[in-house]
Amino acid sequence: MKEYLLIKDIEKLRNEKLTIRKSHLIRLLEQCKWYESQKLAKEHPPTSITYMGMAAANLSLAYLLTEQEQYLEEAKRWIFTACRYERWGYGFLVDVDLSASWLLFGFGLAYNWIGDKLKPEEKQEFLDKLILQGNKMYNYGEENRGNCWSTDYWQNHNWINYTGLLTTAYAIVPEYKEAQKWIDTIKDNFDKVFNWMPQDGSDYEGTGYWRYAINFLLAAADLIRQKEGIDYFNTPFLKNTFYFRLYQSAPNWEENVNFADVHDTRSSNSISAYYKIASEYNNGYAQWFGNLVKNKFLFREAYQSKIFPGIMPEAFLEYIWYDETVPEKHPKDLPLTKYFPDLGLVVIRSSWDEDAIHFSIKASPPGGKAQWEKSWELDLANGWRTRSLTHYHVDFNSFILMGYGSRLAIDEGFHRTSRAKVHNMITVDDTGCVGEKIWDEGTLEDPELFDLNCKGIYNVWRDVKKDQIACVEDYISEDGYTFCTLESSKLYYPEMQLNRNARRVIYSEMGYFILLDELKSDMEHKYTWRLHGEQFAKKQKSDNSFVIKNGTGALSIYPVFPENAKYNVERTVINEIMTPQRPDDIREIILKTLCIENDKREKNMYFLNVLYPHSSFEYEPLEVKHIKGNDFIGVEIKKGQFIEKFIYSENGSINYKGIKTDANWVSVIKEGEKIVKYALYQGTNLEIDGKEVFKNPNKTNKFEIINK
Repeated sequence: MKEYLLIKDIEKLRNEKLTIRKSHLIRLLEQCKWYESQKLAKEHPPTSITYMGMAAANLSLAYLLTEQEQYLEEAKRWIFTACRYERWGYGFLVDVDLSASWLLFGFGLAYNWIGDKLKPEEKQEFLDKLILQGNKMYNYGEENRGNCWSTDYWQNHNWINYTGLLTTAYAIVPEYKEAQKWIDTIKDNFDKVFNWMPQDGSDYEGTGYWRYAINFLLAAADLIRQKEGIDYFNTPFLKNTFYFRLYQSAPNWEENVNFADVHDTRSSNSISAYYKIASEYNNGYAQWFGNLVKNKFLFREAYQSKIFPGIMPEAFLEYIWYDETVPEKHPKDLPLTKYFPDLGLVVIRSSWDEDAIHFSIKASPPGGKAQWEKSWELDLANGWRTRSLTHYHVDFNSFILMGYGSRLAIDEGFHRTSRAKVHNMITVDDTGCVGEKIWDEGTLEDPELFDLNCKGIYNVWRDVKKDQIACVEDYISEDGYTFCTLESSKLYYPEMQLNRNARRVIYSEMGYFILLDELKSDMEHKYTWRLHGEQFAKKQKSDNSFVIKNGTGALSIYPVFPENAKYNVERTVINEIMTPQRPDDIREIILKTLCIENDKREKNMYFLNVLYPHSSFEYEPLEVKHIKGNDFIGVEIKKGQFIEKFIYSENGSINYKGIKTDANWVSVIKEGEKIVKYALYQGTNLEIDGKEVFKNPNKTNKFEIINK
């Protein structure tokens, strides 16, 4: 019996087309109908042709399921149009990158699925072209090992290019024995990829590139298991990666949290990937998500997404990978907080409702811990360059905040000329990462530098040293408090003599966030605390706060320290070419930035701010007052009947209005005179209103929470 790549049981797929898979069949055939109306250029168009490979796969599966000749003939029209192009790709890494690999993927499947239905001369022409293009791809990877995608093990080009080549190799190896060397090389590559990827499932390139590449990783694992008996679905990365995507969903589920290169807010869903993950792990959350996108978000994702070729051509994978036996499960029983240690990503949600508050913050070594450590090992041993970090931004200690159906503190999302000042972080004398100096050498308007940037060679991380990293020092989430400390001083210019840049986030489930930034240097600096919104922040006369109103949601910002701060609201316009294959496709984003600065240059500085997301229309205002003593600073926040006092002391000496402790910081929440809950960090004792409520001189836990 014939073996079909990616298909376990062709008869099952055929038999279920009018029952279990009927809606998926309709989706597939509608996609194939669209192909029939498309005019195909005889000469290679001046753009990416990734869509042509997907067209061949969709039409070939439609023929396998229906045996209707029009799908075979239409598949041949797409296949042989592309087979007669002299080159595969336009303008950038022609024949040896994404356009070519997407065609090798789709055409490899088509050759395996319908090759025996072609005339002998057609099949030979098809085979010859796959051999030609496959050798181009393979040889380029081998000739440039150590300095191209073939050894960029953590990057989407590696996964997509090698999955495309692997698919074609398995399809043609019965007739072209030389393809076995492709298979052997690619098997070795994916053994490294699946075992070296972050165990927490995170992806430094962001949710957009996760979505762009995840089907190829899943397909590679599927093919290798099918043909070799090696099961990479048992690796931690594949087991956990869905949760990275889930927790980086906006509360409305349609949109994303756009750290790193995410072209827009609706380019991160893949029904087929969710179905495959659901099937492999009996993951009801993934099944629920896949059905949600299919039934509610499919067409909006299709027409608003900037990912090319997009969600619509994945119809064939949806049909193949759907498993009706997996019951849906809503995420509402999952924790509201999540920490991804490799990427240094902390996620805090107020609920699983669609108007929930969603806060994400991150700090890690460039590209994440696993990549940073392993790539340095490989590069030093082999003289290689395996960190292609073009899609990783200068966003250490940066956060994104959503709430009440709106984006409140935003990220710019896609910027090849990455700089600290376009993220929600602190710049020092108007600059940030040590790597930003690279832009003094030239701009990406230079075609040669742009080409190097696209290859992952010319970017802000090129010259960053091994010990220049950011990290999450602490993460704790329990009993109604979530706290994290992120530190990034090593990633600033050494000549700035910055010794400390720590951002503490305290969330006590009261509906607001306390951000305490600690900066220390041996030199005096102008420190600028930045927050970017879609709308301008407006100063409120009543309480010295700022508010950003953005549709249904709003964000009130209460600056507490420094006391004599300077405030400014500025406008930043970013224009960026999406891809060198579509040079006229320009993305523009306007950042509307609130800047808070020390009024005179200082060596050391604290910024203490309260961020309060709320409805634009009906909400309970806060009363915010500063707390200051000889050895401590803090804030008192009144919301309705509740008052929270947060106090910080570097040397653990807090004594303020009935609160006495040796802790580094303390939070006490009261309703009237009743203590609701409290937390202390790195302390052995706490007195509230003259009563000892906690004492542990042999302190074993650095964080203590009492939730009354």
